[in-house]
Amino acid sequence: MRKTAIAILGVALLAGGAMAENLLTNGDFEQPLTTGWTEDVRSIAGSYRIERTDTMGQPEPGFAAKTYKYLAYYSAINQTVDVPDVDLTLSFDGRLVIGGGSSTCWPAAAFTVHYLDDAGASLGRTMWLNPSVYCTWTENDTFNIILVETDGWSEYQLDIASELSSNLPAIDAEQVAKIKVEMFSYDNGT
Repeated sequence: MRKTAIAILGVALLAGGAMAENLLTNGDFEQPLTTGWTEDVRSIAGSYRIERTDTMGQPEPGFAAKTYKYLAYYSAINQTVDVPDVDLTLSFDGRLVIGGGSSTCWPAAAFTVHYLDDAGASLGRTMWLNPSVYCTWTENDTFNIILVETDGWSEYQLDIASELSSNLPAIDAEQVAKIKVEMFSYDNGT
C-alpha cells in the first residue's frame, strides 16, 4: 500500500515586532477549510481526501487539517499571504505520515513554505519532508529540505529571515513579497 497523509494543527505565520500578528486566515482551523485555504488536487489514480478533523486531544484539543493521497499524484491545501518583510516566524504542530512505496511508486508527506515575489512567481521553498527511501527530490540553493524522522505529532518552527540567509543563498530576501504555506500529500506512481 502506498499512501501519504499529513495533519496540521495550528499554523501561525507571525510578523516580527512587539505586536506580532498571525498573517494567516483560519490558521487554527476553527472554521471550515473554505475559509482562508485553497484545495489543490491532481489525481491520476487512487483516492484522495482533504478534511478538517477533531484532533481528539492529540497533541491538544481543537481542530486540524488533513490531506491524504493514495496512488498518483497529490492532494494539498495552501494559503498565500502578502508579507511586509521576511522578519517572520512560522510555527505549527504537524504529523507527516507515509506508508509503503517502491522505486517506481513512492510517497512523500510535506509541509512547504514557498517564497514568492510580488507577482506571485516562485523564488524558492523550504520543505519539511517525510519521504520514502526512494524519493528523488534534492536540495539546491533555492530549495531546502528539513527531514522529518517521525510520524508522530511534533512542533516545528522556522525563522524565515534566518532560513533565507543560512540555507537559501540564491533567494534575495528583498524580493520576497508573499509566502505560500502548503500541506502536501504526494505519491509519484500507480
